[in-house]
Amino acid sequence: MGRIFRRGELKEAIVAVLATLGEAHGYAIMGELKERVGGGWKPSPGAIYPALLGLVESGYVESFERDGTRTYVLTEAGREAARTASAEARWSSLSARAERGESRVAVGPLLDGFASSSPHRRRLVEPTQRQEIEAILARAGTEIEDALNKGEDDG
Repeated sequence: MGRIFRRGELKEAIVAVLATLGEAHGYAIMGELKERVGGGWKPSPGAIYPALLGLVESGYVESFERDGTRTYVLTEAGREAARTASAEARWSSLSARAERGESRVAVGPLLDGFASSSPHRRRLVEPTQRQEIEAILARAGTEIEDALNKGEDDG
């Protein structure tokens, strides 16, 4: 299964989990997320720990060492965020995505695939052609950004 979380949702889910658990280490948070979202999704340390670090940096979560294990707990700002979030609707939406097997992929490999498979990759261009190609790529970048922004609002 790929990514089921949209921009910001993983952090919101971690805040909701910590609001329930009180305090927890990373693997306990991953276990609770997996249970709440459903068995079709497996959390990874490569996603969870950067999200936790972001929550610490933003002031929603504090971390401390206990018995050799990094433990996380909500700050007052994190508890306030948990109170104002509509957690039940969010969990059902995430669970439904996981059950449907919706898979989200990063844009980078799509762009890499395009660049590496282009038959024009090694051609040499004149300065005016370079400017024209750079303008085309800038327009494509804007269209990609627009498409990504539309996707963020759909659920």
